[in-house]
Amino acid sequence: MNPTLFRFVPPRARVLSVLLASGLAGMFLWAADPAPSTATVTPVATVPEKPKLNPHRDDLWVLPVGEPVPPEGEGAEPLRRHCALCHSFDYIATQPRLSRAGWGASVEKMRSKYGAPIPTNQVPALVEYLVKNHGKE
Repeated sequence: MNPTLFRFVPPRARVLSVLLASGLAGMFLWAADPAPSTATVTPVATVPEKPKLNPHRDDLWVLPVGEPVPPEGEGAEPLRRHCALCHSFDYIATQPRLSRAGWGASVEKMRSKYGAPIPTNQVPALVEYLVKNHGKE
């Protein structure tokens, strides 16, 4: 390009044309197929021959097997049918102990906010069950 003509191009357009030209040159260089590399790859870390032993292997504690079962009683069936769709019984059992009003609000929140399919006529039995087995009262 004639330098005297380039002088009349606005500065922003000059920058854009330089960027465009360098981008095109980069694309052509990137597309060129370089010669295959003969370098060898050195592993970053090696796996030890004998793995380290767990320092807690002789501890006497054992994890529980299976999942806790909710206690039987009126309200256990709605708990199994509706609450266990989303929650494990272990999750339900480890919730903080709530009052009757707290469990009622929690069940209503699950119904209204999260769409739990708990029929209105089963809410009182479910709340009673939760209060009896996981409540403050």
